Amino acid sequence: MNKLNTCKQRNPMPQGAKEPNATSVNGMLEFDGYYWWTNYPFGISNSGYWFNNQQWDPSCASVDKEGLHLKMKETQLPNGPKQWSSVELVLWGEIADNPNTVSNPPKRKYPGYGRYLIAAQTTTGNFNDIANNCCFGVFTYQFENDVSIINSHRELDMLECSRWNNTSDPTNAQFTLQPWEPSGNVHRITLQDNGELTIVMDWKSQNTPVVYSIYYGLYDLKSLPTTPNITWTTAKNQNQYIPNEGCQTVHLNLWRQPQNYTPSKEQEVVIKKFQYQENN
Repeated sequence: MNKLNTCKQRNPMPQGAKEPNATSVNGMLEFDGYYWWTNYPFGISNSGYWFNNQQWDPSCASVDKEGLHLKMKETQLPNGPKQWSSVELVLWGEIADNPNTVSNPPKRKYPGYGRYLIAAQTTTGNFNDIANNCCFGVFTYQFENDVSIINSHRELDMLECSRWNNTSDPTNAQFTLQPWEPSGNVHRITLQDNGELTIVMDWKSQNTPVVYSIYYGLYDLKSLPTTPNITWTTAKNQNQYIPNEGCQTVHLNLWRQPQNYTPSKEQEVVIKKFQYQENN
């Protein structure tokens, strides 16, 4: 993992924030050898954590023997109304040799060039159902804006699973480069899974094509099938949108999209495996 000491260190538990559950420390959950932090760039107010016109509830994230759970459900934060809540988690750093205490959060490490794998399962049918009800996102993101590059937040969207409430759209997910507005930077796909996906991204260097892949089923880097079910390699004319390494990390979210849409039922995605393999 990239070890950068120039990145801004935000307090993982700002004043007024709550833990995801009774066993977490500094908002950290532990899964697959890494700390996962409940994302707090959101405004904390009497109505809850509010961002993108919706509430984000740390209690919608949990870890058990089945994996790292992200749930969208109706919840009530202190002093706020009961409403549908979204959730977001951020990769903070490795657990090994990196202790976490209330007064001393673990050190952050930032994954850079390399191979990323996220194996995910939904308990609510398949990912087409997720796409009809909300958005499941897996992406790299740097919170601070770097105006020296075009992709100023170093965002590479490994998967955005949503129809964005367009029920007539035959596609249900996308790979995305940022900014998304230029033609071709949003690559729509159609997931036809049975509720299990493995998402892989190969990010070799800046100004170099990125390869996005989807495999139906749950795998790790050693057991991946030879050929993905869906793949996209960015074009050479998109190299300007492929960022260099910086203060980006991995984000996982399950959020209301559009913001005022009410899901037909509770939604859930369980992360079964996360792996990052640094370039040699």
